[in-house]
Amino acid sequence: MKHICITGYNSFIGKNFYKKYKNTFKILPYKKNINNLNEIKRFIQNKKITHLVNFAGLSRIKCEENKIDCVNTNFKSIKKIINFLNKLNDKPHFIFISSSHVYNFSRTKLNEKSKTNPKNIYSKLKLRSENYIKRYYKNYTILRLFNIYGPNQSKNYFIQDMRDKIKKGTVIKIDKSIRDFIHVSEVSRVIKFIIKKKINGTINVGSGKGYSLIKIVKYLSKKLKKKPILIVKNEKTKLVADISLLKSYGFKTTINEKYINF
Repeated sequence: MKHICITGYNSFIGKNFYKKYKNTFKILPYKKNINNLNEIKRFIQNKKITHLVNFAGLSRIKCEENKIDCVNTNFKSIKKIINFLNKLNDKPHFIFISSSHVYNFSRTKLNEKSKTNPKNIYSKLKLRSENYIKRYYKNYTILRLFNIYGPNQSKNYFIQDMRDKIKKGTVIKIDKSIRDFIHVSEVSRVIKFIIKKKINGTINVGSGKGYSLIKIVKYLSKKLKKKPILIVKNEKTKLVADISLLKSYGFKTTINEKYINF
């Protein structure tokens, strides 16, 4: 059985992955601070880890609030972990959770070779971590996740934020942008697939479909039976994944034909 250490166990994706696959794999959740390398060393030592999945990291909003913590957690900790893993005789498969925000907006779908152009400290550090991993570690997979949604997600994210504002009758300022949304359970399925198939490299993880933010709000309001108060701006940007590479490995998407479980 594969022995998988996961950091960021309490994160939105980490909890979902653990709950879904704790009986499929031997999952060892590291629950302490990722910045403490000595604790990680003690945790991994003598456990015959085959994979390490890094779910840990500060969100985009928290990175803006505290940039020093963001640098320490979202980049320096990754650098330390990679340096430590390189010293092991049996080097585990390292899976790094990155973000679609390393790309720029595009009228066409974005593939893994599309130009990167991060705009904020969160996405810049994601790309910096990616580049460090690629340069110094061989057995890795980088997953660039597009917009994730699902039960128990933080209210800081679009779907939950819109639902909360509709319920409260708060004015919603929104534009005509298009985004790619993928359910957290589908993300966990991708990670399981990557582990089972032993796939390396950089891979986009999304639905491959573009969803209008305005249409999502209208759909949510219909489900909640409350009319939203909208102020629509004329701005329109697009961020949608080309998931051809993921599909080429044999992965079959199962969710997202409709705004399921929004």
